[in-house]
Amino acid sequence: MIKSLPVLVLASTAFLILGGLLGWVIARLLRSNREQVVASGPLTAEQELMIDEPAALVVLMEVPRFGLDFRQLEFEVIQKASGQSTKLRYDFVRGQGAVYGLTTMRVPLGRIAVQGPGSYLVRIGGLQPGTDYARCRIMFSRPYLGRMVLQIIAIVICALGMLLSLLLALWQVLPLQQG
Repeated sequence: MIKSLPVLVLASTAFLILGGLLGWVIARLLRSNREQVVASGPLTAEQELMIDEPAALVVLMEVPRFGLDFRQLEFEVIQKASGQSTKLRYDFVRGQGAVYGLTTMRVPLGRIAVQGPGSYLVRIGGLQPGTDYARCRIMFSRPYLGRMVLQIIAIVICALGMLLSLLLALWQVLPLQQG
C-alpha cells in the first residue's frame, strides 16, 4: 500500500538525480586532484624541474602516510634563469593542510611565485645517508585547498539528500506499526 504515489515518484527521482550528481562530483574531485600537479620529481639532494606556465604554486612533499623523517628537511627552490631563491621547510601550522591518501600524504611546505616558464633547481638539505627516500616525491601544485573544501561539501550535501529522499520513499511504501 503506497501512501502517496506523487511523493514516492518525487523522492525516487530526487534520489536518482542526487546519486548521479554525487558520482559526477566525486569523479571531478579525483580528476582535478590529478591535474593540479604541475611538476614533480624524486626526493634527492638536488634536481631540476621544468615549469611551463607562470602561476602561484604550492610546494608539496609526498611521503609515506606514517613517515616523520621529512620534518627536519630544508628546501631551496632556485629559478635558474634569474637566480632567485626561495627557502622552505616544514611548518606545523602549514602541515595541517596535508592531504591524506591510503598509503601516502602530501604535506604543503609553502608557496612560490613562478613569473615565467623555465627550469627550477630544487636543493634538499638534511637527507639522512642510508635512508630510502624512494617513496617520497617533491611536487609543485596549483593551490587546491579551497576547491577541495567546496567539492567535499558538495559530496556531503548530495549524500545527505540521497539519504533523506530514500527515507521519504521508504516512508511512502512501508507501513508504520501502531503502538
